[in-house]
Amino acid sequence: MQDALTIALVLETSGGGSGRHALDLAEGLAAEQHRVTVIWSPVRAQADFEARLTAMEGVRNLPLEMHRAVGPHDAARLRALSTLLRAEGPFDVVHGHSSKAGALVRLLPRSIPGARIYTPHAFRTMDPTMGGRGRLIYGTIERLLARRTDRIITVSEAERQHAMEIGIAENRLTTVVNGARLPTHASRAAARAQMGLDEDAVAVGFIGRLDDQKAPLRFVEAVTKAAQQAPALRGIVIGDGPLRAEAEALDTRGALRFLGWQDGPALFPGLDVFCMTSHYEAMPYTLLEALHAGVPIVTTAVGGVQETVRDGENGYVLPTDCGADALTAPLVSLTSDAETRRAFGARARDLAQRRTVETMVTETLAVYAAAR
Repeated sequence: MQDALTIALVLETSGGGSGRHALDLAEGLAAEQHRVTVIWSPVRAQADFEARLTAMEGVRNLPLEMHRAVGPHDAARLRALSTLLRAEGPFDVVHGHSSKAGALVRLLPRSIPGARIYTPHAFRTMDPTMGGRGRLIYGTIERLLARRTDRIITVSEAERQHAMEIGIAENRLTTVVNGARLPTHASRAAARAQMGLDEDAVAVGFIGRLDDQKAPLRFVEAVTKAAQQAPALRGIVIGDGPLRAEAEALDTRGALRFLGWQDGPALFPGLDVFCMTSHYEAMPYTLLEALHAGVPIVTTAVGGVQETVRDGENGYVLPTDCGADALTAPLVSLTSDAETRRAFGARARDLAQRRTVETMVTETLAVYAAAR
């Protein structure tokens, strides 16, 4: 084992996939006897993130107010972060997660020690709905800040390719794919009972924010059409967001159940098919959780798919801009074919062996060592 490092993980998005990534990393690093401090913002913190962090043994947590929006307050936040790092350090590594914390970490004065590491968790410029002006502005910012970065960790091959497309030098990039594990209490019986499903139902699930990026309306439309051809199909929507009311209104045949926010990883074993309809991603945890639960995947061709889905082996990959009609056929096919679902599930579990939290921690430590 390498010498113990002092590591600061900094994040404004205290929740969601990036928050989970940071906590998994903190826990894994601490288990390897490294000294870990998590500097996090309570402004948008999710309750489950805060509860897990504060209960974590061997990890210090230091709240520091940060805001997602860019504004004059950022100068004060940069000074506050600088003061905190000087008071609590020195650190061997200062690792910023997502765009706001990543920018603050890389704008720190050079007098503050520590290798500067940045994990974007999906560059803002990956959003296909972003106009040319926005892409130019955000791309320019990322290129300039990359010069002040010792290493940028991309979480999928698609994200790495995008980074080079916006002008970030390849020699600053290393891909470390997220790792996942299911809760020890997760079981099919418990998950099905919580979702109110009988054993004959074929559950097709969507898990995520109900917003434009995740395209839940495309999922609802596809399930509504597929259920007409496959009566056993039950659509399950786990999550919430601004598009929930519109999504519920599209469910004209009562083919779906909207469960709001739930413990998604614990419910995965109760699904028979997982469907991801996003317009863009970096490396969503839901794909990894589907692998670990042995659940076939139907997905659009977004970031993370190259690392998790083998088309025709453990799922089906469709064009990113496909309509609901294109999703309907594979959903009907998998609903009607239990043998294919079993074969896809077995292949998913094989792939899951390479997508563990332990592997993610080991590869991240290698990045830290190289950057120092």
